[in-house]
Amino acid sequence: MAVPLFLRIGIRYFRRASGNDRFLSLVSWFSLLGMLIGVVSLIVVMAVMNGFERELQQRVLSVVPHGYIEGPQRRLSDWQRYAATVEQNPQVSAVAPYVGGKAMLAVFKRLRGVSLYGIDPEQERGVSAVGEHMVAGDYLSGDAGQYQIIIGDILARQLGVNIGDGVTVILPKVTVTPFGLYPREKEFIVSGVFSAGAQLDATSAFIHISDAQRLYQLGDDVEGLRLQLTDMFAAPHLLPELAALLPEGSVAVSWSDSQGSLFQAVKMEKQMVRLLLLFIVLIAAFNIVSILSMAVSAKRGSIAVLRTMGSTPGSIMAIFIVYGMATGLIGLGLGLLIGVPLAQHIGEVVAFLEQLSGLQLFNPQVYFITRLPSYLQWSDVAVVSGFALLLSLLATLYPAWQASRVQPAEALRYE
Repeated sequence: MAVPLFLRIGIRYFRRASGNDRFLSLVSWFSLLGMLIGVVSLIVVMAVMNGFERELQQRVLSVVPHGYIEGPQRRLSDWQRYAATVEQNPQVSAVAPYVGGKAMLAVFKRLRGVSLYGIDPEQERGVSAVGEHMVAGDYLSGDAGQYQIIIGDILARQLGVNIGDGVTVILPKVTVTPFGLYPREKEFIVSGVFSAGAQLDATSAFIHISDAQRLYQLGDDVEGLRLQLTDMFAAPHLLPELAALLPEGSVAVSWSDSQGSLFQAVKMEKQMVRLLLLFIVLIAAFNIVSILSMAVSAKRGSIAVLRTMGSTPGSIMAIFIVYGMATGLIGLGLGLLIGVPLAQHIGEVVAFLEQLSGLQLFNPQVYFITRLPSYLQWSDVAVVSGFALLLSLLATLYPAWQASRVQPAEALRYE
């Protein structure tokens, strides 16, 4: 198949024309390099941000269930029947009862506010992986009445407690006595410490559901049901449907509600970083405008000759569009060849550089992770590629249009 004339001439201009002008050649290389750096930066940074988001999501949702349904007035009677009804839904993989709310943990003069959950140790394994994240001591015993508590490792350090130490649980409820009003409190023994590698390690504590029922004076009732779904992203619209199966007044809360602000902050940060890095590609596109503008000025004689030989303004415009797009395409291609493998193995690259330099990017005593996470999404690669191509095309239009307006007689007069 014959190659169109405008394509051949445009590629020839890209390969040879800049070689006759050192400044034009230098600008061409800077434009190509800018496109390459912009594409590599965008792909790598977006992969790292996706890695952080996925790491946070996995760590947080390993302790927090996909959602929970709270009974009317924070009380649910005959919860076993409702749990069986909810579990019949094919999108529900596990259901567990809970009792709890906000509480204070006190050790001597140290006080910390926590989210206290009374759980059934066995049923809870289906909705959260707290038992799999124990770093000291043991998971909650199946026997009630022992008043055991498990807390996060950060919370344990803040309170200065170890396995076997006593912790006073103080509820925001009062008990009326002849001597006045006193907050409801009970001493628990720390039986285990867990570490999910998230902020929840500083704000969560778990006790046996029977102990919680006594503490909250609920009898055999619970406050609601914790749920694990087959698809976590179905939680926002599925949980209200499941809440309708419970008594009127039940409230459904999904992970996107309870932890939504955290994930929204991560998404906002990712969007802002992406927007800032797009300016590198934008600058590279402006360089293409400079290249073509200088090329049109240098090639006025050649344009006039092509016009006298029968080339139309549209074909002249196409020649310079091809000329400018070649820079964008080569920069994009090289950027993808470097950026995609680098994004997939950025953790190993950073670990190698840490080993060479002796420095440590993530101190395990400070950060929840020890190496740079990365998760490359091909949709991000497609968006970056499309954006780079679109900017490259837009950058060629005005200079190419100027080239198509060159008048042959006027241009040849000075040749």
